[in-house]
Amino acid sequence: MANMTEEIQKIDFDGFRFTSGWFSMLLIGVSLILALFQSFFLPNNVVGLGNILFFLIAMIPMLYLALSAQVSNRYTLWLLPLVAVWTADVFIYNNVLTQYYLPTIIMAMIGILYLTSMHKVDHLYQTMIPRLLVAFSPLKYFKVFFSHLFALNPNYSIYKRILKGVLVTVPFIALFLALFMNADTNFSTAVNHIIGLFALPAMDRVMMIPVYFVLFLGIYLYSYLNRAQRSTNDEAKAYDKVIVGIFLGGLNALFAAFLAFQIAYLFGGEAYITKSGIAPAQFAREGFFQLAWVIALVVVIFLGMMRRYKGEMSIQILMGLFMAQTVIMGIASLKKMHLYQTLMGMTTLRYYVEWFEYFLIAVLVVGIVLMMIRQSYHVILSTVTAMGLIAFTIVSSLNVDYMIASHNVAKFKNETAKLDTAMLSTLSIDALPALKETPVMIAVNFPKDSCQTAMQYHYGRCELIGQHGDKQLLYINQRNTTTVAINR
Repeated sequence: MANMTEEIQKIDFDGFRFTSGWFSMLLIGVSLILALFQSFFLPNNVVGLGNILFFLIAMIPMLYLALSAQVSNRYTLWLLPLVAVWTADVFIYNNVLTQYYLPTIIMAMIGILYLTSMHKVDHLYQTMIPRLLVAFSPLKYFKVFFSHLFALNPNYSIYKRILKGVLVTVPFIALFLALFMNADTNFSTAVNHIIGLFALPAMDRVMMIPVYFVLFLGIYLYSYLNRAQRSTNDEAKAYDKVIVGIFLGGLNALFAAFLAFQIAYLFGGEAYITKSGIAPAQFAREGFFQLAWVIALVVVIFLGMMRRYKGEMSIQILMGLFMAQTVIMGIASLKKMHLYQTLMGMTTLRYYVEWFEYFLIAVLVVGIVLMMIRQSYHVILSTVTAMGLIAFTIVSSLNVDYMIASHNVAKFKNETAKLDTAMLSTLSIDALPALKETPVMIAVNFPKDSCQTAMQYHYGRCELIGQHGDKQLLYINQRNTTTVAINR
């Protein structure tokens, strides 16, 4: 792992000059555009085209550095395609993950990639751990940046002349503008309309433009200057074998005792549940979520143990047995979830937790293999990081609301009274095609007017609205079975 005691170094500005005037102007232009988007064009209530453009514009300096071979961290280029996929998911799907959480995750990932793009690292996981390795001195950054930018033009007086020209021109423009407005009513109306855009209600946003500009440009400058060599340090002291033996031995004994009951369920099935005297739904629910937590904790223990693993045979055997037992528990846990889905149907939470457990089991299996072939902690952690990023990308690219709706509609097509209409009505418009397949019509709320504004335009939502109309389908009131049309 990278040396966590590295000192923050002062910047040698002479070694980090912005020698390219085009790159300097690019940073200024992108920062200004992002400030305008942040102040005026980002949608307030929905994710739309404004957000997508914001993400894409924010990545322009990174793409410039990548194309000019100036990115020090090679893993940065590996992760850019994942950010592109996430951005596409935000623009296609309407579920809670893509609309409420994924935009924030994308911005966090973009920030991390910028902060680590100039680091020379040995392993992938180091890219996901940003380190502030240079002194944070924003005033000095801007002073050096603009002085270098101005120095690129040998005629230093041009900037003073531009300022004088602006000062002379503005009063005459104001005078002639006033005369023209009094000379033509239509012209006056048009000018007043433009001035109205900068009236007092919008002045707070106008005043935030320079604040956002300084913020975005400061982040770009610091990311470019935040350079360092982050080599790994494998000098961690090995664990005490006695302590580790007691710890893993005790956990293995406890897991073996519990596993005896899980194996009985795996092979006994319904007979085991009937013998236990617990209702099947309660049995499945009580087991699955607790075991999911167990597997997650075992993964954490495994990663912590591998930090100081030096290839000791005793640790290899005990840790391998510990993880193998956990994998079997995971299989039993998934079987319980499938039982619960059969009885109760699907929800967003059940899908996500099930997929998370698949991921944890995969990590344990891969971890056992890497431990047996004595791979280093850094290789193991990088592998887990890559698996996590890929798994998250796959999950975010699934139309989960449609999957939930289609599963429940198909399962209860002959028993519509068992449909959880309250849950289905909370799904996004993505579920609409599946919900139309059942005679019990469910309300799906969506903002129709969002497709009439460019920055709020969302491809997935607006395509569905265009295909299925702007009415809210129908909803069966289960108390009196009266059909009620809900329009919005």
